Amino acid sequence: MHDTPAPLHPEARAFVALGFDAAWTEGLWAAAWSKSLDGLTAEQAAWSPGTGRHSIWQQVLHMVYWRERVLRRIETGQTGADPDLARLNWPEIADISESAWATARGRFESTQRRVAEGLKNPDPRFDVLTNFLPHDCYHFGMINAIRATLGLAAIE
Repeated sequence: MHDTPAPLHPEARAFVALGFDAAWTEGLWAAAWSKSLDGLTAEQAAWSPGTGRHSIWQQVLHMVYWRERVLRRIETGQTGADPDLARLNWPEIADISESAWATARGRFESTQRRVAEGLKNPDPRFDVLTNFLPHDCYHFGMINAIRATLGLAAIE
């Protein structure tokens, strides 16, 4: 039994890297991630479809949290429990301003670039980043379902 999984084949990693980039710019069988966030107001992004349901903004910050956490672990070797997990995994949105929403989108775009760059790094420590493609596709499906519930025009 191995403590760490075998490194991904370079072609597999390259395939995921292409998909990750395409999901942002062109879309993968759905709207591009970048277009899914464009044009949303802070009020729209903060709207929740019901009790116990997450808003678009929360979906975005959830993805940011995990991307930043994994990137930090790769870059620093920091492992272990995060005492802020419960608070940061699905954060409450207290400041529903356009500037706060712009900051959240900026953090997302920054992690998008950082994960895309990491996927191109041949170091096996970066293999874990391949998990973000299916994870983030799921959350963008949720984001686009919320957009539809809000009555926004389709972006595909």
